[in-house]
Amino acid sequence: MDHFTAQRQRLRSMFGVFFAPEVIAALLTLVRPAVRLGPDGEAAVRFGGAPLLPAGAPWPTWNGRPLDYLCTVDFTRLAAVVALPGLPTEGQVAFYYASAIPRPWGDEPGQRDGWRLLTGDLKEAEPPEGTVTYPPCTLRAAPLLSLPAPQEPVLRQLENTYSGTLPVYEQLHAAWLQHIWPDDTPVHQIGGWPALVQRPLGPDCQRASGQNLGTPVSEDSTQNCNLLLQLDSDPRLDWHWGDPGRVYFCTHRDQPLHHAWLTLQAT
Repeated sequence: MDHFTAQRQRLRSMFGVFFAPEVIAALLTLVRPAVRLGPDGEAAVRFGGAPLLPAGAPWPTWNGRPLDYLCTVDFTRLAAVVALPGLPTEGQVAFYYASAIPRPWGDEPGQRDGWRLLTGDLKEAEPPEGTVTYPPCTLRAAPLLSLPAPQEPVLRQLENTYSGTLPVYEQLHAAWLQHIWPDDTPVHQIGGWPALVQRPLGPDCQRASGQNLGTPVSEDSTQNCNLLLQLDSDPRLDWHWGDPGRVYFCTHRDQPLHHAWLTLQAT
């Protein structure tokens, strides 16, 4: 039995209590594999601690501020655990963000340099003055099946086809999140559907794809959008993005990794 078989069977059973077979089939086609980052699992992900930079690279800055090191993901090790469509299958990526207030929310085109994804031969580096340094923490990768949030356009389309589906799905989606992330566990995730605080990430992915900010979000843009990394507020790391608040790095499948767009959502 692979990583996802038991979870898929659980989802099928949960949906089967409330929905007709055709609705169950439609919902199961929307499921996306992802990785939960927590205390249990296989490949380790390095959060906080000593920053990693490509050898000889200058420290990334934004508006004269040095960016803050968040974490490093080793996608080579991750790929040995689980295949995540649309995500890198090799190499390490270090994630940086101007995390101190005032911080970029990803809602203006001029904020693009407020975060950075750095790849290559990563080495430990001494952070410059003015950098926020977060405590070291190692989390591990565990495969999960993610469901689209009720706000996603695909769920509105499903409701148009099968009227009455969405109100029930909203409750099942909440129950699945509680099953995957019990007891207020920080919702750190790689790949899959984002656990939204507010709105879908389609418009933000549009920015990552290089399209004009004022153009309507197309269905193609949403389908081509991949969640790369989701970082929740986490007291272990002194991350406080909101209550709740989450940082999302999303990519467009037609664009290089360093074009990833960041979105901060908070209440």
